[in-house]
Amino acid sequence: MAVPKRNIRKLTNNLAEAKGSQAREQITDELVEIGSPAVPQLIELTDDGDYKVRMTAVRTLGEIGDEQAIPPLIESLSDTSKNVQRVTTEALSAMGAAAVSPLLDALIGKDQLARKWAAQALGNIGDTSVAQQLIGRLNDPNTEVRRAAVAALGNLKSRRAIEPLIELLQSDNMELTRAAIEALGHIRSSTAIKPLVSALSSYSEDIRSSAAQALARIGSEAVPALLDELSSSARDLRLYIVAVLGNIGDKRARRALTKALNHSDEQVVATAAIALGKLGKRSSVNYLAKLTDSDYPSLRCAAAQGLGSIRTANAVEPLSELLKDEDWVTRMAAAKALGEIGSRSGVKPLVEALSDPEWSVRLHSAKSLGQIGQKKYAIDALLPLLDDGKDPVRREASVALAKLGIAEAREVLEEFANTRQDEAVAEEIAEALKLLEDE
Repeated sequence: MAVPKRNIRKLTNNLAEAKGSQAREQITDELVEIGSPAVPQLIELTDDGDYKVRMTAVRTLGEIGDEQAIPPLIESLSDTSKNVQRVTTEALSAMGAAAVSPLLDALIGKDQLARKWAAQALGNIGDTSVAQQLIGRLNDPNTEVRRAAVAALGNLKSRRAIEPLIELLQSDNMELTRAAIEALGHIRSSTAIKPLVSALSSYSEDIRSSAAQALARIGSEAVPALLDELSSSARDLRLYIVAVLGNIGDKRARRALTKALNHSDEQVVATAAIALGKLGKRSSVNYLAKLTDSDYPSLRCAAAQGLGSIRTANAVEPLSELLKDEDWVTRMAAAKALGEIGSRSGVKPLVEALSDPEWSVRLHSAKSLGQIGQKKYAIDALLPLLDDGKDPVRREASVALAKLGIAEAREVLEEFANTRQDEAVAEEIAEALKLLEDE
């Protein structure tokens, strides 16, 4: 049934006058349900003096998806409010193929804001036929436009953009270089491997980090070049290469990483230990276990992290010893690792660690006991932690007990559920309460 225009006008007037986000959201839902008949009056609101009204109107037009809204949305790319610009880009992206041609016009227009956001929207839409036009914007006089074009080409995974993006690695603009590196990582071309390995030697830590992430995205194809560079590289470059090899997880790197455990540089050895663990080979346990006797806490801690990543019961014994280490960070890493492994043989050492003087060790020991899920020994040891002096320990102990099906945890969980928590913690508490309800 058609909705009278006066009703639509009333809704849009209410939208313009609404004071809170909840009220605006309710009106928006009604307008989206009405659909295309509401579009002309929503378009009028894109010129409203309040940026929040403009932003809501633009978002609603995007949800309705009527093509008659595209021209005014293109104009809103140049809105004085960055929030409106961003939401407009999202709305045009949602329009899909119908918005491509108007966006291409905006991409070559005089307004640099419109060019920037048009590039972003084109990358979001995913039509690879626009790659050449985006490549043409890599020489745009405005840096923000160039960066948006680079990111869009990465989103499109355009192979024709590989060479132009590699050329940008020599740019004096670090932000542009980093964007090009990230785009090459998304495209995952073997052609980019050597230039990206070279970028690991940059004086900029941001560039080195971005290049490492890009090479990890490319994956196994990058391993031979990384191994070749490892033997002759300087210390800082070696650190990044070792870390990338671990993130890729290719078993061809095992010999080089094992050899790096004997390096004279403490940080190289620590990075190699963590990387070796990520390869997941059981036979690496013996190599990492040797580091548990190191004089350096950083190496003992790295050994704990590496052993946890292998996830084999063979690692429980050396990790149990590290739970008694003099360095609390190492003890905490060992407690985490035993939870990652999930072996029942780790329960007794973790139960003992619940009395550790360092609260973070108690917290992660409790969490790991919940992950392992064995009730014997764990329940009696966890219950006293409901009265621990540190709230995070009480919370984690209650979550672990909930996973073990113990009703005594409910009161503590409800206490924490009624206080402000970060999103991850709130989800953890909600899941634990649900487990108790299911029980």
